[in-house]
Amino acid sequence: MSLYYPGIVVLLIQFAFAAHVIRSGRSYFWILPIMFLPLIGCIAYLIFAMVPDMARSDTARRFADDVVNTVDPGRGYREKKKQVELVGSGQAKKELAQECVKRGYFQDAIDLYQSAMQGGFENDPSYLHGLARAKLLAGDGAGAQATYEKLKAADPVAFNADAELDYARALALQGKNDEALLQYERVLPKYPGEEARCRYALFLQKVGQKERAQRVFREVVESVRGAPSYYRSRQREWVKIARQNLG
Repeated sequence: MSLYYPGIVVLLIQFAFAAHVIRSGRSYFWILPIMFLPLIGCIAYLIFAMVPDMARSDTARRFADDVVNTVDPGRGYREKKKQVELVGSGQAKKELAQECVKRGYFQDAIDLYQSAMQGGFENDPSYLHGLARAKLLAGDGAGAQATYEKLKAADPVAFNADAELDYARALALQGKNDEALLQYERVLPKYPGEEARCRYALFLQKVGQKERAQRVFREVVESVRGAPSYYRSRQREWVKIARQNLG
């Protein structure tokens, strides 16, 4: 039995690697070494196929940026600024703009996005979304609203739940309370997590609908009872805000 169990584990690993080959659209040639040379084949596929993909992914780049910024908080910004000075491409400007947003340099981010979009990216969804969010965080509700509407017209799919939530915030920032209320109610059913409900409750409280706001705050707090630990961890900030506002 002790020999049989490891064999099953190895076989499952082989099938997992083979499935990755098929899902990623790679040549089926990889399946041969994975299945017939289990240890060597899996290691080779990991090193020569999976690791390079991970290194090129946005998630990997964000993780690397987080590590760098933890060790040297200003390094990521300096390196991205240097890239803009050396290369000046739209992509380099977008990455520096994202770094500026993280640091609260919202007007700098707006300027960078607008400059980057002049290079043929006027209707690029990622640039439009970034510009709209930078305007929102800078307090330009009207500018954010107009840019989100342009994003929706350019690519309705890119006008996702995050964009819809920020669109509601842009409306609220301008005092368009009736429109903001409708937009919040529109995004609530499709938004993953508790941020939308918490922001909705804060908005209700601000416009004087305190009883309704209290109900929503309670819903936020109740949502994590019995939820998996990873969900409670991700929603900790919003649950804390909800608890602080419960009467």
